[in-house]
Amino acid sequence: MGGVYTLGNSEGTTVSNNVIHHIYSRDYGGWGLYTDEGTQNILMENNLVYACKSAGFHQHYGRDNIIRNNIFAFIEISAIQVSRVEEHLSYTFTNNIIYQKDGEIISDVWGEDNGTKIIVNYDRNCYWKVGEPSPKFYGLSFKEWKKSGKDKHSIVADPRFIDPARYDFRFRNSSSARKIGFKPFDYAKAGVYGSESWVEKSRVSEGLKESFKNVANDHK
Repeated sequence: MGGVYTLGNSEGTTVSNNVIHHIYSRDYGGWGLYTDEGTQNILMENNLVYACKSAGFHQHYGRDNIIRNNIFAFIEISAIQVSRVEEHLSYTFTNNIIYQKDGEIISDVWGEDNGTKIIVNYDRNCYWKVGEPSPKFYGLSFKEWKKSGKDKHSIVADPRFIDPARYDFRFRNSSSARKIGFKPFDYAKAGVYGSESWVEKSRVSEGLKESFKNVANDHK
């Protein structure tokens, strides 16, 4: 389903400082951060999510969640997905960096023509799609998307990572990040820590990585 899966009232809960990648499902699922089934009052920040199948962040339904200061990159289908139009604020999505190649920025809502009907707060984000300087947002240009009330202070700009193709998301130049108020975090600190022998147990072999890649490619 997701690298981090939540549901219900989560007041006081923070999901932060994780590295989530290669979340795959043959059919339904394959999300990085997944606020499902009425998740509310949760904060997700300082997470690096990349190379997932369906979405970097997906909210099925919920309210008043905050998604801020995260990096979402190389998601196969779309960086962001929301599955239900609700009458309240679903979530606030701010100070995030989205770096896409083949996938969309935001995917369609089930049963809706575009995302302008969703009550969400998108602002101060940096969007970039490799080879496409004018990406679409639910089929809208960035200018049209802003006119709908979304992302008024956001930018479409290369975040200038050191080597994103090799999943190095450190900044070689942080000017774009500064424009949206993004605060760099050291994602290298995520994961198992302690003695070297203990850390070694958590490492995934190159053979298993290759096997995973082959299985995922076979079912695309």
